[in-house]
Amino acid sequence: MVDEPRRRSQPQAGRENRTRLVVALVIAAVILVFAFQNTNHVRVSFLFLHWDARVIYLIIVSALLGGLAAYLVGRRRRSRRRSERRD
Repeated sequence: MVDEPRRRSQPQAGRENRTRLVVALVIAAVILVFAFQNTNHVRVSFLFLHWDARVIYLIIVSALLGGLAAYLVGRRRRSRRRSERRD
């Protein structure tokens, strides 16, 4: 019993997930409001590529790529923690 790691109780874990969901929804709402207020066209230059795009699309794509990067880093971290617990 002493060697067993302490686990969170179900209600505490559920509350934590609910808090994360609320925070994620608030961040998504702020990003969407910001994006919809910026609909003008801009010239984008990346390395040797140049194109015209609306700022709204750049904001949304950047937010999605940032979310994907955060998910992938978190996933790798979680899998590393699981493998450490097994050992």
